[in-house]
Amino acid sequence: MDFNLPKTYRTKIIEGVSIPGIIKNGTYFFVDLEVYEDSRVACWNFKDFEHFKKDIKRGWVSVSIPDGKEISIHSLGNWTISESSWIHSKKSFVDYVWSIIKHLNPNLENLYTYSEKKVNGVTIGENGRGTIYKEEKIAPNDPFPKKIKGARVNLFFKNKNNEYHLVRLDIYTQNSIVINRLAKPFDIDLTQLEQMISDGEILTELPIGAEVQILGLGKFKIYEEQYSSNISEKLLEIKDTIRVLNGEPSTIELCREVYEEYINNPTETLKQKLKEAYESIPEHERMYVGDMDVKDTAVRMIIYGKQEIENWSHYQVAKKMGKKLPTINIPNSKKE
Repeated sequence: MDFNLPKTYRTKIIEGVSIPGIIKNGTYFFVDLEVYEDSRVACWNFKDFEHFKKDIKRGWVSVSIPDGKEISIHSLGNWTISESSWIHSKKSFVDYVWSIIKHLNPNLENLYTYSEKKVNGVTIGENGRGTIYKEEKIAPNDPFPKKIKGARVNLFFKNKNNEYHLVRLDIYTQNSIVINRLAKPFDIDLTQLEQMISDGEILTELPIGAEVQILGLGKFKIYEEQYSSNISEKLLEIKDTIRVLNGEPSTIELCREVYEEYINNPTETLKQKLKEAYESIPEHERMYVGDMDVKDTAVRMIIYGKQEIENWSHYQVAKKMGKKLPTINIPNSKKE
């Protein structure tokens, strides 16, 4: 039989929900675990429910963080905790996740069973990170509501009782931001968010001794801070996210474009333009301008001087080991 036929593929939407969780990979990372109706759970691994139970048993997915250990929250900060109290045991957490799957899929139909996939001897994995969305209905009984895609950011919320919560801001447009991970989530717009930041209700830094609550997971007190993001930089990130959701290029993409312009035509005008583009990126995201190795080193060398290479991790490691120092070639600015 001739199988030299035209190719096609289809995409199927698998519904799921996000729940707070912990991954132990050296240190403890707070994450959103994503639980899907086909019984798959995205926990950095993404196989099937039986594999998820094994990840719980071996401690990859943790149900608690011991006092004196650190919690790392991506793009928000790192803190040593104390006086913690956690909701789940390993068994109760597995049961909780299974109850979510049964809620999403009452008849437990079409459950997924993992099988290893290899291409040319290389095992191929899948990224289980889903797309958050909200529904926009034309009418109350609209059977096919439009899915509006969003993005998420972790921040802290201090309520009127001075209680701190680790919340998730689900961002859709400047007029639609949902504050989640609360018993009663609520909607705000960008102007209200800016006011909440000004009033100290939405924040990134916490006082030592503050108790942090994570809905459905537990609570702990802040014993020591290793680092935390700046709230003004997080606000820039949110505004940048809104631009991207509206179909505009991100500040990182704009900076990359100017960088390429400069490399092809290294003028003082483009150097200044690159500086403005780079400094408009939220500080905690500037490393993503370059690739995984160079990060933002080449851009910084152009803007601030070639001595910036000394802050490059590869350079520092080579220097410490007495090896030949790596180089990054960038053109000098020319007179116009």
